[in-house]
Amino acid sequence: MDELNPNRYKRSNARLIRYCLVPSTLAVIYGMGIAQTGGFLAMSEYNQDFGEYNSATGSKALTAPQISGLTGTTLGAACVSAIFAGTVGTRYGRKIGLTLAALLYVIGLILNCAATSYAFVIVGKVILGLAVGLAANFVIAYWAETSPVKMRGLITLLYGAITNLAQFVGACIVKGTSELTTSWAWRASLMTEFIPPLILLTFIYWIPETPRWYASHGKNAQAREAMCHVRGPTWPEEEIDAEIDDIVGMLEIERQLEGSSSWIHCFQGTDLRRTLLAIFALLGQEFSGVAFIAGYGTLFFSLSGVTDPFTTNVISSMCGIAGSLTSFVLVKYVGRRKILVGGTVVQTFCMFAFAIIGVATPGTHAAAKSLVAFVCIFNFSYGASWGPVAFVLIGELPSTKLRSKTLALATSVGWSFNVLISVGMPYLLSDAYVMLGTKVGFIFGATELLAFVFAFFFLPETKDRTLEEIDEMFMNKVPAWEFKNYVTTKTVQGISVGSEMVNVIGEDKGAISHVDRAA
Repeated sequence: MDELNPNRYKRSNARLIRYCLVPSTLAVIYGMGIAQTGGFLAMSEYNQDFGEYNSATGSKALTAPQISGLTGTTLGAACVSAIFAGTVGTRYGRKIGLTLAALLYVIGLILNCAATSYAFVIVGKVILGLAVGLAANFVIAYWAETSPVKMRGLITLLYGAITNLAQFVGACIVKGTSELTTSWAWRASLMTEFIPPLILLTFIYWIPETPRWYASHGKNAQAREAMCHVRGPTWPEEEIDAEIDDIVGMLEIERQLEGSSSWIHCFQGTDLRRTLLAIFALLGQEFSGVAFIAGYGTLFFSLSGVTDPFTTNVISSMCGIAGSLTSFVLVKYVGRRKILVGGTVVQTFCMFAFAIIGVATPGTHAAAKSLVAFVCIFNFSYGASWGPVAFVLIGELPSTKLRSKTLALATSVGWSFNVLISVGMPYLLSDAYVMLGTKVGFIFGATELLAFVFAFFFLPETKDRTLEEIDEMFMNKVPAWEFKNYVTTKTVQGISVGSEMVNVIGEDKGAISHVDRAA
């Protein structure tokens, strides 16, 4: 099929990429928000505006509970909205979810830009958190459900890559505005975040709903029309018909064998395995310690004696971008599983290394330089592995009928752990409490070992597989280590999509007319 016209993919994918760039704006604002929030914690003007007076220093500063509140409320709200996103996505579609997320971003940013008190900021952070939870679900689902098999990994990688690039941009903006001596030091930086959601709200009307969402609701004619839109005019109609036939046929088999698409079905049958894998894919990100590096990098560098923490944070962000660019090559030629296993090994080494050096030579210039070096290596490795590839996996692992709900559960659990890290980290770093400093590397080095066990023993390889082939392998209970070489037959537990279905979409765009039971 791929050999019919070597130029078709190039031309058709140009249209697909244009459509996928619209949801990507929500990944941009997510990355910018991470970097800017982290930068604000080390910004004196932000501390003066929202911190508490410290009689010992004679100035205002954010306390550990306040810092926990700034990050914890956003992530806590994201956990709640991620679950809500499952129902919205299943019932109303991906476009409605993307639009709602963008509107919440705009409202939250307005409140934060206008904030004059810490409580005001928290209200804005809660609304931004609701947007974050919705955005992660719908961006990944939209990309996974519209991309052809040869492009799906590369397209879905954009979430992690764009987030890393946006973190770099956000760090640069904070670096630039940090020179200001008024509240505009943080307000001006924050106002740049309006650009991404406004772009989405401007162009969302012109992108189609996903074909698989239409098919899951029995709207096969709309599914075919949407597929024509995302594939482009040079894609042969017979290929579009065949792809829709596969989607509709596999959905029918899922309904026969697995039942409805209610929440409880995420924990029943073969979908339980898919739900757990999606959850652990995102937990692998949290176990790496990225929430600590990304959210508290500037503050951590400052506390560790680094001379210019803002510039250092920009440099470490650039390493993350370099890793993200590398991931596009790796995911195409190496696959998902090997990337995550290799990334885990590198990140585990970095965490233990800077922890050991920090303990052996505390407060020295050499220790500070080593800290920066290992954080940069960590960011490169994470940007090439867990950062983008985990998002590829959570788009591929769920079944079509439960994709929104499975994504909702995975992101909610992932962010719940992120909340624990983000809320607890200020206490671990503050000299008024535990003051672990570089010793936090021992904690995340240990959790990285758990991520290694998951990736090595339980994670299947989904490279170069259609979503329907992945459905077949899961429903046939294929072990993780057999995914790579398994030969699919469009047969699940004795039921096969019959050859008579080939022209169903072309002749009758309604329900499936025939499903064969294999001998």
